[in-house]
Amino acid sequence: MPNEFYYELMDAAELAYIEKMARKDRRMYRRIMVILLSSSALISLFGGWKYLRKEDITVFSWSGYSFTFSILGMICFIAVTFSRNTYLRKLEKDLKNKTKMVERVLIKKKTFLPHNNTFHFYLNSARKLSIEVQEPDFNELTEGDEINIEYSTSAGIYFGYF
Repeated sequence: MPNEFYYELMDAAELAYIEKMARKDRRMYRRIMVILLSSSALISLFGGWKYLRKEDITVFSWSGYSFTFSILGMICFIAVTFSRNTYLRKLEKDLKNKTKMVERVLIKKKTFLPHNNTFHFYLNSARKLSIEVQEPDFNELTEGDEINIEYSTSAGIYFGYF
């Protein structure tokens, strides 16, 4: 059975956080695209060399280079565009809509991790399975209690709980 949820407008700090993530990802995708296309141009140099048996020589073929570069460039462009559309577009949609989802969830299990001194709740949410909480909340709440978690509507960026 799905949990109850409602939508709210994001506050300025949440919008700034998502904008910062989107800017960082845009730079990353641009860098990846430049690196892949530069690599494609270099690798295509090898595809441009042609061995002529009759003359027993090797010559550079612009048609071979163009063909190799276009194939490699297209593969790189499609891969980066697909990757970009699956994640960055969701961030941009969140920035456009400026809404977040608040979901009421049940605490299924409480866990303390002694190796890094953190407290966690396991939830009955399909989108967020566990969250890290503060020690006072961990001590106050019990399994079966309800809490609200907030996350962006499209990308599912977790903002917090209350």
